[in-house]
Formats: sequence, C-alpha cells, structure tokens
Amino acid sequence: MRILFITGEYPPQPGGVGDYTQRLAQMIAIAGHEAITLTARQGRWQLWRSTRNGNEALVAPGGRASWRLVAAGRLARLVSRIRPDWCHIQYQTGAYQLQVGINVLPLLLRRTGIASAITYHDLLPPYLFPKAGPVRDWVTLLPACAATAVIATNPEDEATLRNAGLQPRLIPIGANIEPALPPDYDRAAWRERLGVAAGEALIGYFGLLSPGKGVDMLIDLVAGQPHWRLLIIGGAATAPTDRAYAGTVQQRLATAGLRDRVIITGHVAAEHVSAYLSACDVVTLPFRDGASLRRGSLLAALAHGCAIVTTPPTSPATAAALTGAVQFAAAQPDAFATAISALLENPATRMRLSETARAVARRFDWQAIAAAHHEMYQTVVRR
Repeated sequence: MRILFITGEYPPQPGGVGDYTQRLAQMIAIAGHEAITLTARQGRWQLWRSTRNGNEALVAPGGRASWRLVAAGRLARLVSRIRPDWCHIQYQTGAYQLQVGINVLPLLLRRTGIASAITYHDLLPPYLFPKAGPVRDWVTLLPACAATAVIATNPEDEATLRNAGLQPRLIPIGANIEPALPPDYDRAAWRERLGVAAGEALIGYFGLLSPGKGVDMLIDLVAGQPHWRLLIIGGAATAPTDRAYAGTVQQRLATAGLRDRVIITGHVAAEHVSAYLSACDVVTLPFRDGASLRRGSLLAALAHGCAIVTTPPTSPATAAALTGAVQFAAAQPDAFATAISALLENPATRMRLSETARAVARRFDWQAIAAAHHEMYQTVVRR
C-alpha cells in the first residue's frame, strides 16, 4: 500500500507536526508499506520516501509550491500523479501559512478514487478576510466532511468534531523527542555549561515560541526570582505572528539583568533536547488554552520524566490522564511561581511526578499509534 502524507512543515523545518509526520511515516514504512511525504519549503515542493533508517529524497515536482486556494487544482493533480492508495493530510492551519487550498483537497480527490484522511493537530481556523466569522469554522471542517477518514489527536478536538456531526477516530500523538541522551552524559557538566551556579534552580521550557505558550510570563517570573535561571529549549516558529512574538521576547530579554538569566538554545538536535530536559529541575509549560495531549512538547517532557508544571486542561479526560503526572497551575504569574517553588522545595514530590510521568508517557507508544493507522487504512470503506 502506498501512503502519501501531506504536511505544511517537515524536518529540517522546525515544528511538532513535521516531527510527528516524519516519525509516523517511518513507522508505516517499517510495517511494510510505501510511505511518501509531500511538503513545501521556500516555495518549492519537496518529496521524501521514508525508510527504516531515515528519509530518501525523491525528485520533486517542478513549479512553484503553493497552498493557496487558486493552486488547489494543481495540488490535486500532483497527488494523482503520485498515485497513492491513501492521501493523508496532517492539518494545522499555521503550517500552511493560513492558506486554504489544502482544505478543499479531499473534496477534489473524491473525483479521483484516491482515499483521503485528515489528522487535525488543532482546530484553529485560518484567516480568510475581515469579519469572516462562521465561514472560518466552516472552512476548517470542510476537509473532514469530504475526507474518507477523520482523526483527532486529543479528547478536546474529538468532542468538537463530534459536536459538528462528524465521526472522528481518536489516535493520539507520541512524544516528538524521546529520551536519547548523548554518550557519557553528565548532568552537572551540562548545567555548568549553561552557566547555572550551585544553589541556582534551572527552570525549563520546551517548544517553539508562540503567543499561546506563555513564555513571556515565565520571563517575568524569572525576573523576580534571583536564584532561578530559565532555559528555553527551542526557537521561533515559521508563522509570521510567531516570528513577531519571538522578536518581542528577544526585546524583553534586552532589559537589564535578564540576558544572562534566560538562555535560548535555538533549534537543536534531538539528543541535545534530551540533555537539556534532563538538566532542568522543573519544566514549565504554561499553555494559555490549557494543557492538551496534542502537545508534543508535553509528551516529550513526560517521556523524560520531568517534574512538570502546566495549565489545567479543558477536557476532563485529559485532566484525568495527567493527574498525578504533572502539577497544574493557573496561567497566572503568582500561581505558577507558587507551584514551581513548592516543587523546588520538595525533591520527593519531584521524584513522584517523574515516575508517574514516565508511566503516562508509555501509553502513547509509537508502535500502537502506527498500528491504529494501519488498521484504518486497511478497514475503512472508501467512498
């Protein structure tokens, strides 16, 4: 079976959806299928075949790559030339530069006999025009209405899709970075390399810089805690709003006394992410819309057994899954400061959270995720 994955981002481009797609395609290839990924970078198409050992670059289609609505027909013809059994869209509107050509692709593919699936990594609507209102939500759900199969990655989005009259499958994502420390890893040496002195606490954040993730609040917290250092593991995302936000973060750090107390690693290799997460005393993830199992950064922190402070989920099912594995705190400076301080003062609590976090992370096994996709490709009745 030939599976074509379409994603708006893909390594080496930064982004959790790209990391997820790469890992899923590799697992599908290991299962004996042909897994091909189509993406765009700097206005050009890129085509990859996944193997057990990584990616093999294929000859990409010519012409300028575009996710715009006017280019949707050309994209559908491109998919038809690849002749997949399934075209599987990994959907996150920001990864497609807020363009909606990808939203109509499942509708166009219905004429070709190619089965289509869409995995919603979030349900944020694209920008269309001023005061678009309900039209934006309609456009977001359009591919789900036309696709052969629909996948939600978390209970919150599953509930939203069901309330819209759809029947999604719930297939979780896995950790986008799994524990894999560099050879001869020495935690104390890595902390020293970061400039963390004895008696200082290292507070970590993992993920891309974007407005909804609360990094600005963490910077303000560290500014008021002279014995805390903040380690931001990651860098700017690709969307214009995210790049602008990253710029404001850098401006904030120019304030006297913060440049030396906040460390931004930028985009680093997976083993370095592992090393940095393991070096932290507490990992903080203040998602302004609440913790969610669609967050690869949260799952990575769980897999590394970090002592995590994050915001309460909106879904009772997600809250139940994370209870005992993380410390919840409202997305407010005082609440986060209190939760972090309590963990720093109680090593036994940090150890208990660490053990439970690893146990929870094992529920999101990549082999199980791949098996659920394999079952869907084999059994869903095509339209």
